[in-house]
Amino acid sequence: MLGGLLVMLPRAGVALSCRASAFAPTKAGIRSPAAVRMLSFGAPPSYDIADVLEEIKAGDAQLIDVRERHEWAAGHLQHAHLAPLSELQQGILAAAVDQDAKLYVHCAAGVRVHAAAPLMRSLGCGEVVPLREGFASLLELGMPIASD
Repeated sequence: MLGGLLVMLPRAGVALSCRASAFAPTKAGIRSPAAVRMLSFGAPPSYDIADVLEEIKAGDAQLIDVRERHEWAAGHLQHAHLAPLSELQQGILAAAVDQDAKLYVHCAAGVRVHAAAPLMRSLGCGEVVPLREGFASLLELGMPIASD
């Protein structure tokens, strides 16, 4: 029932107690991006953006931007490598992505990363960490923008 507090998801075989309107099916699927993340991935990983940036600067991890090429061209984060979600969906992994490195994945709003992470794993990437924060939030948190 969609109007109450219990939502049955027959395909997943689970019931959730929540505001049902956030999970109400739409033509595109589940309505709320937060609902998609909760249903598909559970609690978000724990990390500190300052630590993420230090790992990237030290070469211990890579920052992967899964936004599309036109978004990247409008501005991107320093140290980031582009691997557009549309290309990942076609089975194309950018040559700059080090499959053996820890990969922090970001997009514009912290939504596409959750589609990109399993695709990257299926393409041979090991540790893939989707960042909750989108591009603008990462800038506000101190990640530098590229000057090229």
